[in-house]
Amino acid sequence: MLSPHRWTRFTGQGIRISPLALRLPHTLRRGCRRMLFRVFLPLIFVGLWSSAFVTAKVGVVYATPFAMLLVRFTLVSLLFLVMLLAARWWQRRRSAHNQHDSADTTASVILQTALVGVLLHGIYLGSVFFALSVGLSAGISALIVSLQPILASVLAISLFSERLRMQQIAGIAIGLLGVVLVLWPKLGGSMPVLGLISVTIGLAAVTGGTLLQKKIGKQIGLLPGNIIQTVAASLFFIVICSTVETPRISWEIPFIIALAWQIVLVSAGAYLILMVLIQRDSMAATSSLMFLVPPVTAVIAAIGFNEPLTLFSLTGFAVTSAGVYLVTRYKSA
Repeated sequence: MLSPHRWTRFTGQGIRISPLALRLPHTLRRGCRRMLFRVFLPLIFVGLWSSAFVTAKVGVVYATPFAMLLVRFTLVSLLFLVMLLAARWWQRRRSAHNQHDSADTTASVILQTALVGVLLHGIYLGSVFFALSVGLSAGISALIVSLQPILASVLAISLFSERLRMQQIAGIAIGLLGVVLVLWPKLGGSMPVLGLISVTIGLAAVTGGTLLQKKIGKQIGLLPGNIIQTVAASLFFIVICSTVETPRISWEIPFIIALAWQIVLVSAGAYLILMVLIQRDSMAATSSLMFLVPPVTAVIAAIGFNEPLTLFSLTGFAVTSAGVYLVTRYKSA
């Protein structure tokens, strides 16, 4: 006979139903989980990541780029620390056996995680923010950074023994074509060479950081890993601000809004989602989401800054979406 706690009583009708019978069928739960990781999380990530270019463009008007990033990642580190302490407290409250033993994490993994933070948060964002501050447009910056899936996918062939299917190769080519169509009207005019060099360095950094994070995988928890990354980025920007920049911040309302957006939604939101997607999917599938960033950035800029969307832009958005679908639809062999 089953114990009483296994049953739920509807006292009005005297009917007893096992909670096991109320569970979703396995196929439905599996489908919901797949939708979460294949549709909803990628869409949220693309929207938040794209907004970073626009809020960065606002922020560098009121502050020097590295000073803004130093404040951002110092506060983000504190935010992640509070989240980690709250999670540990909740685990101890529920069961002492569910606690994660951080002592199992090796020094090598910690150092590699810190290097990921320097690459993804430090060099990549520092390069993009600096490029924007010297006059490079957000569109051109997004276009160059969108080449990251090609570099990451090619390098992943040798580093992780991933083999690209023909559909994925076609998707990468189609996605790049769509990006060019979206940003083609923005390619005219003079481009600051220093900004172009800077964002190219950022492209190399985000590619290396993404590949290294893929290598680390699940050897360290999500929150502890992000704390290490953001602390490493903060130390990096302390060095940069004290050597190559004269920090300046004007605490105006637009700057505060842009900073808060980047702290809460970009650093605490987009980066956490990115780490989850990197751990679950192939490098080509995860990196291909970057192809959606320039078109979405163009849409946000059109809404926020009244920049017109051309026929090239609308066509390119559809083409890029098709390319991303091809890459993410078929997993690497």
